[in-house]
Order: sequence, then C-alpha cells, then structure tokens
Amino acid sequence: MFITAIFSIESVQSQEMIGTTFGNYNGISSAIINPALMTGSKAYLNVNLLMADAYVKNDWAYIPKEDKTIWDLLSMDTLIPTYGKYRYNGLYTYRNNTNTKNVYQSVRVMGPSFMLQTGDHAFGLSVSARANTNATNIAYEMPLFLYEGLTYDSLQNIIFDDYDFNFSSMSWIEIAASWAWDFARPYKAKLTFGTNIKLNLGYHGAYNVNNNAKYIVYDPQTIQFYNYDSEMGYSLPVNYDSKDIEIDGPVVNGVGAGIDIGIVYTRLKNSIQDKGGSRICSKPYEDFIYRVGVSLLDIGAVSFSNNAQKHNFDNVNVYWAEFDTLEYRNINASMQDLSMAFYGDPLASNTGEKISIPLPTTLSLQFEGHFQKNLYVSALIMQPLRFSKKQLLRPVQYAITPRFENDYFALSIPVSIIQYKYMRIGTSVRMGPLTIGTERLGTLLGISDLDGLDIYVALKFSLKKGRCSANGRGACENPKYGYKKKFKPPKKPYYF
Repeated sequence: MFITAIFSIESVQSQEMIGTTFGNYNGISSAIINPALMTGSKAYLNVNLLMADAYVKNDWAYIPKEDKTIWDLLSMDTLIPTYGKYRYNGLYTYRNNTNTKNVYQSVRVMGPSFMLQTGDHAFGLSVSARANTNATNIAYEMPLFLYEGLTYDSLQNIIFDDYDFNFSSMSWIEIAASWAWDFARPYKAKLTFGTNIKLNLGYHGAYNVNNNAKYIVYDPQTIQFYNYDSEMGYSLPVNYDSKDIEIDGPVVNGVGAGIDIGIVYTRLKNSIQDKGGSRICSKPYEDFIYRVGVSLLDIGAVSFSNNAQKHNFDNVNVYWAEFDTLEYRNINASMQDLSMAFYGDPLASNTGEKISIPLPTTLSLQFEGHFQKNLYVSALIMQPLRFSKKQLLRPVQYAITPRFENDYFALSIPVSIIQYKYMRIGTSVRMGPLTIGTERLGTLLGISDLDGLDIYVALKFSLKKGRCSANGRGACENPKYGYKKKFKPPKKPYYF
C-alpha cells in the first residue's frame, strides 16, 4: 500500500538462466522459455536433479564497490553503518535522482524433473518453487522518505500527485506437464509445437493497485491526503494479530492454473530424415543451421481464499495531524488504523476475503544459429504483457549469447539489456552435468557497485540420441557401444 511504501521499498530484477535454457543438452530446462524447444535437444532423455536461479538488481540503493564486494557479504563480513542515519539504512547509500523506480524479482528452484523424446514427440514433467515480486512506477520521493525520514526538509511542503504505481508479490509451487511435437517437415526444416500445462499451488500472495495519491508532508507529524484511490489484497501464511511474524496456517493458501504455448521453426542441415531404429535411444540427432521460436509464457492466475483480505480506499482524503504516533502493532490493527483515519470506521476498508493474482504473462522470441562445428549464437527477447494492474511482471530483456559447446563442455557469454537501459555481461560454464552461470559478471569480480547479484546453477544428466547399448539392456554414453545403422536413401528423395 502507498503508506507502507513510504517506509519500505526494494528494487530488484530477474533473468532467464540463458546458460542453461539454451544449449544442445538443455532438455527440460528449455521449456522455461519455449516448450517446443525440447525436441531440438541432443539428448533423448534428460534428468534434472536441481536447478536454481537467484537474481537481485537495485537501481536505487547500493554499496560503493570501494567499500564492500559481494564476497564480503557472503563471508558474513559485518558492514559498518557509515551511510544513512537509521539502523536499517546505515548499510547502504542511494542514487539521488527523480526517476521513477521499478521492482522486478524472480527466484526459481526446479527440483527433480525429466524430459523424454520418443520420435517426433517429447514429454516432460517438472516441479518448481517460484517467487516473483514487482513494483512499477514508484515515485522518486517514496524511497527518499524511507531513507531520509519525514524530517527531510527538501521533500516537505510539496504537493505530490502520483498515479498508477503498483505492487504485486507471490510465491508458489508449480507442477508442469510438458509436451512438444514435430508436427510438420517441409524441405530441410521442421515445425514444432509445444505446451506446458501447470498446476499452481500458492503459498503467499499480495498486491496493491494505486490509481492516485495526492498528498503533502508538512512536517514529521503532519500529512494531508487530498486524494487516495487504492485497492490492496493479501493472503499471507502469518498470524495477522501478532506483532511478530509468526508462520501460521496451511502451506497452500491458493490454487490456480497456467499454460505456456510455443512454436519453433528449425532449418535443418539435411533434407532427409534418418528415423533410426525402433528403439527410443536409436533415434538420431538432427543438426540444424538455425531455429526461430515464439512463445507465450505464464498465461493464468492463482486465486487465494485462505487467510485472505481485500481492502479498498476509494478516493478518500484526510488531514493526519499525528501521523508520527502511528505504530505497527500487527497487520489487522494497522489496517484498522488506516480505515479509521480515512473512513472513521475501522472495518470500512475491508471489502472481501478472496483475491486473485495473475501470473507474469510474457511474450518470448528466440533465435539460435549453428555457424561452425562447435560455435553457436543465440538471441532472446522477453516482453511482458500486462492485462491487469495486479499482475506479476517480468522485466523487459534483450540478450545475445555466443557459445562454444561440445558434448562435455560449454562456455556462454551472454550480453543483455534490461528495461532498455541496463547492460550486463555474464558467463556460463557447463562441465559434464554441472552448469554454473551469472549474467552479472562485474558484481562477482568486484568491479561494479554492489546493487545486486545474479547466479544460477544446474545439475542434470542426459543420454544422447543415437546411442544404445549393444546388448539391448539400456542406453550408454560410451560411443564404442553406439547404435549404428547405415541409412540408405531411396532412389527418389522424399520429404516429410
């Protein structure tokens, strides 16, 4: 809500694990950006044991690189409070500008998951824990009030008239069934359709839609709201009547569904399909010149009914003469205080016991070119699509990634632009089953101000297409036991 936004704001952004979603052994992880990419893998069986991604980017608060690095934080080195005057802001400083602030946060942990390709079809099943937070169009004075306090003279006696700043946050378990199908084969090409069908189990959800806040801070004790038009809702696994954060209630507080759909056009190097033998492991890999994909991701929503509240403040106003006496006692008491101030009734703002939060729907475009034996270049565009002010959002992302890759090693150098203005250079290394990557290399090297972090890791195993055990007891990565089938083309070429 706007009033709490004066006292707390973070600014973070997310990435898409380019080093593990693109690649010849991407398998089930490729379904994150386009489920139709699954049939282009060199592996017919891909088993993901663990994949995790955490990215934080802050465009306002930071620690100068001369003072601390990320390694100081990870080693639990205590930060000396040399910046702000309060305990909570002494650990950082800020970039003083009048730009609006936007928040994007995303964490994803994918547990045991798999992909299996059988001819023209690929199937997958994955379980992930996800968390997203975004706040958009936050007026510049709000984080300044947080850092400097209401005693900051430069912001007093100014009428602020802010519109359309919103906040959404949700964490959930995602169970996804994936399918991809090579449904057409024009000359030297194939067309693939893919989809992820998802069951979403919500752990927490919260949003605040602010249509307008026109206000003035006269002094630390007095605020006047000329107009405040807002809706907020939350379903949290905590006790709303406790001052401390006490985990309370069920793990699943909301249920929803989601779907991803995608299509990929692949230009192949060969015009005739080698179907291999009858066994799944004998189906050969089809090398490509380039492929182009488009997908719609995270179409759907999660509805919360457990421990849920919705509050509305419809074009209300108040002259708040003792604002400094407002104390946090617990969530219910705080909401009743706000309702009493604006409506004269502690229960008037409470308008419902159910909320719904849409998923971060995104349009994604992908390109991948295979230019030499082990050299590849990929490109990715992630464009969020907003249908509701309550909706979770990804940031806008453009990325180009050159890659060297063979069966046992891969090195990627992603170059990305976030929100049209933040350029990042990263790296990703795969050695056998293990991939480690970052899209913010400067932070890890300590050459950038500490305003965020990005790191991802994946551990997965694959069985390569076209290789079967000689005795028929299973598949093996050792090529000396490879399945060999001499392909004899017909007298007249045929196309699929």
